[in-house]
Amino acid sequence: MASNELKVASSNTHFENILSFYMDDKTPDEIKLQRLSDTDKELKKRWEAAFVGMLEWRSPEQVKKMLMETFGISQATAYRDIQRCEMLFGSFKRFDKEAHRYISYERKSKLLQLALKDKNYELAAKIDKEMDKLLGLHEMDSPIDLEKIAAQDYDIIISKKNEKLIQQILAGGAVNMNVNSDTLEIDFEEINSVEDEQED
Repeated sequence: MASNELKVASSNTHFENILSFYMDDKTPDEIKLQRLSDTDKELKKRWEAAFVGMLEWRSPEQVKKMLMETFGISQATAYRDIQRCEMLFGSFKRFDKEAHRYISYERKSKLLQLALKDKNYELAAKIDKEMDKLLGLHEMDSPIDLEKIAAQDYDIIISKKNEKLIQQILAGGAVNMNVNSDTLEIDFEEINSVEDEQED
């Protein structure tokens, strides 16, 4: 075996271990916690703290400071924890937009009720129109779901060993995944169906 060959990492990354903790809904939490290493447990605790901080409408900057003070970690580590938290639990930017839309809709709903109670129908009509805009009812329905074809960002996390292995594979240029070196080349031959043979 050549000395420059790399072995594929057999152990999971900390992120994969913590992700599998949340994805496994059949095993009791006590057993799942026993499977995590001490480092996994520490990271899980920090990522959960980042998640709670973001849920409390704090900015990433505030969450970063909280993580640094609470866990005694560096600024770079705190930012990585926030990034891993979003990868694990979902993006807060999208959640913020939906949450603000919901809150705004509820406020307008209360204003609409007050306007109708005061018999201010002109104001009620304006509020109703604004509520329709929040729900997207003022737009024509497109036959194409634009969210499905919108550009997506996918963060792929691999270990350093696997990254080096991929770089080693790609060093020789493009990789043709369609050709197997063991493939047997044969000449084209017309094969008649059973019905054709019976007609002859």
